[in-house]
Amino acid sequence: MDPEPEEFARFFTHWEPQIRRYLIWLEGDLAVIDDAAQETMITAHRYWDTVQALENVRAWLFKIARQRLSRARESRMRQVVITDPHELPEHTDAGRALSLRVDQLAILDAVRKLPRQQGAAIALQLQYDPPLAEIAQIMAISVGSVKTHLHHARATLKTLLADVDGGA
Repeated sequence: MDPEPEEFARFFTHWEPQIRRYLIWLEGDLAVIDDAAQETMITAHRYWDTVQALENVRAWLFKIARQRLSRARESRMRQVVITDPHELPEHTDAGRALSLRVDQLAILDAVRKLPRQQGAAIALQLQYDPPLAEIAQIMAISVGSVKTHLHHARATLKTLLADVDGGA
């Protein structure tokens, strides 16, 4: 059953920006991000009855977004990389909002250099700070694997960012 237009518009307005913020951590190509975000929302519309019955909509949407990102990457060549700090994602918790500074581009760049699983795990943690079990659900891996990916991601980021800061 298709959702009511107003109902899906509210759903879209709430979730699409969050999906986009998550994808920005994983990809710098705006066209690929657009495609993946749109395809994610189309999938949510297509499976609306399933989406409404979900206990954790965010986990399902982010899992679909990662799948659609992989597809979008395969079908497009890189065109535009985010270099404007005003396009960086804002944290959803106003009390801990990310300040939009040029040095954050180094963090985004470093996250994008990580192996895909590590990048996906650390991006979720940095942007939304969900429980490890939710990250595991989104990534379709065990909580232990999430912990391993986060550990390795932090170690690699520490090295990559120390190189950027000259060891600081």
